[in-house]
Amino acid sequence: MCLRKSMLSQALILGVSALGMLAGQAAAQTENTLFSFTETDSFWPQGGVVQDSKGNLYGATRGGGTYGVGTIYELSPPVQVGGAWTKTTIYNFLSWGNTGNIPSSDLTMDGTGALYGTTYVGGDSRCVCGVVYKLKPPVQQGGAWTQQVLHAFKSSGTDGRLPNAAVVVNKQGTIYGVTQQGGAWDSGVIYQITPVTGGTFAETVLYSFGNGDDASTPNGPLIQDSKGALYGVTSLGGAFNQGTVFKFIPPAKAGGKGTESILFSFGGGALSSGITPIGDLVFDTAGNLYGVTVAGGDPVSDGVVYQLQPATGTWIENVLLDFTGQTGKNPAAGLTYNPTNGSLYGTTSVGNPMKAGSGIVFQLTPSAVKGGAWTETTLYEFTFFGNGALPAGRILIDSSGNLDGTTLNGGLYGCDGYCGVVYQVIP
Repeated sequence: MCLRKSMLSQALILGVSALGMLAGQAAAQTENTLFSFTETDSFWPQGGVVQDSKGNLYGATRGGGTYGVGTIYELSPPVQVGGAWTKTTIYNFLSWGNTGNIPSSDLTMDGTGALYGTTYVGGDSRCVCGVVYKLKPPVQQGGAWTQQVLHAFKSSGTDGRLPNAAVVVNKQGTIYGVTQQGGAWDSGVIYQITPVTGGTFAETVLYSFGNGDDASTPNGPLIQDSKGALYGVTSLGGAFNQGTVFKFIPPAKAGGKGTESILFSFGGGALSSGITPIGDLVFDTAGNLYGVTVAGGDPVSDGVVYQLQPATGTWIENVLLDFTGQTGKNPAAGLTYNPTNGSLYGTTSVGNPMKAGSGIVFQLTPSAVKGGAWTETTLYEFTFFGNGALPAGRILIDSSGNLDGTTLNGGLYGCDGYCGVVYQVIP
């Protein structure tokens, strides 16, 4: 039980403790619990879900499985509307060897249906500080999925340690990601993994964070623009050591040097801009960046939703929403952008008006007037028991336009607490 309690504590730390808006309005939306995890199977879902072309959802759990250290699961939609979704465990992480265990990221799916992710521990026997893995689908339906370790992080040299975020996989099969620690200043790295002959992969550290007032301690996944530049957030570092949004241009040739720049430093001598950015960044069609901070903001430092507008040097920040306990607080999973209507979707890890308030799903809608205030709508309020608590993974807008996600806690009792759910909100 002690190991499992420690694992849940790590999950909470990873999720929330990297540490002119209209008032939020509630809207009656339909929420369905697609699946409730149990102590006898797998539990504590890590990150959100991804969807394949057949409508199946895939995700990871930090606990349970055959060896008690996590799984990858598939959720298949019901044959008839209103029926039960079917969960299948497609991979059980091992508690020994070098294959990694305790998944630490959302999954990424490539064009072949293969899944990519990271684990927080396991791998190299001396470091035991995580791996990047690939899970290849079976050749024939009903066959076994195959796991391949693409890189096991090491404590020697300038390699990274403790990967905590989803990876980016481009069309050439090159993989980019970040680690929380390791590198030249033990403040995290940007790494690249490239396929080589014979089906193997090679890892290169492209950048080490933490030199002087540089960005420090990555706290969310990278995103890549159309020119190949990478963007992400760090929980520390920058001009005020309260976190940054950074840009990194990978080297043009193998062995070359990439270029990192800080687009925005949080803090600025005040909490109003937000502090400790976390989770996924998203671009809109105009090239603006959006994200969340887990703390800071007015009036009670419960986090913000921010917009960064491109500018020469430091980008211009606009705070779109200050969270309060009544509208949720402490977002931990970043944002999802809907290009059809320009809306942003996200979650808060805790807070809402209910007595057992345990987070919300929210929508931010841009003003019809340029420069006008965005409108926040609370789409769903979690109540812990039954329908989940502590949403800490990014939201998926599925092929039907529904919002799918997971909660790390709540749901059914067990698992040294509660086991978590996969939910769906129908706008």
